[in-house]
Amino acid sequence: MGRAHTAAYRRFLYAALGFAGLLGFALRVEALAALALGGFVLLLVAWRQARGGLARLAVAREVYPSAFEDDAVPVSLVLDNRSRRTAWLVEIRDSFGPAVADRQALLEPGPLRAARRRRLVYRTACSRPWGVYTVGPLTLSTSDPFGLFHAERGVPDVAPFAVFPRVWPVAGIEKLGARPSLSPQELTLARSGQSLAYLGVRDFRPGDDLRRIHWPATARRGAPAVKEHEVDLVPYFTLLVDLDRAHRAGTGLKSTLEYLVRTSACLVWTAATRGDLVQVLGEGARTLALPPGAGTLHATQALYELIQAQQEGRVPLLDLVEHHRLHLPAGSTATLLSGTMFLDLLRLEEALGALQSRGVRPVVVLVNKDSFLPIDRRAVPRDQAAAQAGAAATLLRSRGVPGAILSAEQDLEAELGRVDLFEAPR
Repeated sequence: MGRAHTAAYRRFLYAALGFAGLLGFALRVEALAALALGGFVLLLVAWRQARGGLARLAVAREVYPSAFEDDAVPVSLVLDNRSRRTAWLVEIRDSFGPAVADRQALLEPGPLRAARRRRLVYRTACSRPWGVYTVGPLTLSTSDPFGLFHAERGVPDVAPFAVFPRVWPVAGIEKLGARPSLSPQELTLARSGQSLAYLGVRDFRPGDDLRRIHWPATARRGAPAVKEHEVDLVPYFTLLVDLDRAHRAGTGLKSTLEYLVRTSACLVWTAATRGDLVQVLGEGARTLALPPGAGTLHATQALYELIQAQQEGRVPLLDLVEHHRLHLPAGSTATLLSGTMFLDLLRLEEALGALQSRGVRPVVVLVNKDSFLPIDRRAVPRDQAAAQAGAAATLLRSRGVPGAILSAEQDLEAELGRVDLFEAPR
């Protein structure tokens, strides 16, 4: 019975009992008067039952705080009756922001005895696109056994819920290989290098990174000393993301931000699931700096950082590369993900040469901003865009750098799944 029907039925009972009471007093029929009085007493008891059952009723939500697009998510609601009263017809309403049908309702008909607990579960799907949403608040309502009266209370249990982009394996990344720093026969030999494994302390040498200074040892020796680490034996993958606001274009699923975030997510997830040590760097409205780490938990943290990124930065991609290239370990792979094809090709060539001279293998992915709906400025003519794409492809081929160009006309999932994705751009 709906709330409107219950209210109408309750009004009918009020009218009927009131009429019976008036008729009993008017005709001096004690039975009618007693019936009316007893009816009103029962209604009062039912009203108190509905209110009393809600007084110390508690509910808590249990849900994993993230999922991928289109994933089915189970949400568990733990209902706890902490009072001495029995609760009847308990209804719990929840709000699940990532779902299009965000209102969820569950009914526990009862009776829920005192000091008892019940667990209710509903399943819903993350049908909205990637982003950070909220789950909650909760609403609790109880009724009397007849369903005549309802009492309701809000539970301010609101929590963030992250929806990650649906990731696809990037087929072309397997052959790139974020290569180990050492050859296999050296795996059991401790050697100084760039890994996180601590090896020891040595005297400072010209060119050493000042961040590696070991201050306690420096104080004891009276001369600068630096920390030494073992050579990194784990494949190392760095993603440098272009979040320059000058490269914003398009809306929704066909935008440069969508392509940058989704491509980044696929690259990071593919590298992490094959065992690479992954780090992500970018400069948007806030700094995107995910330190090196491995495993799916680290990849999940990377996705959480990516879905909060915005194209509001003012640091060009090549400046970002210049700032971080000296800290990339030899033998690793660095992917430059640009929001435009119109990079300064002379500076790009210098940056690629500098990375290669350090033993870092660069990969370049260009998003064709001018294939999307313009926002801040007009799109360049197609012939000019084609000429720039050809010049960029020629540069990458001349330096032996794998690369790809992504545009709005392409299906992103199909493009990232191509085995020959990182061949010379077409």
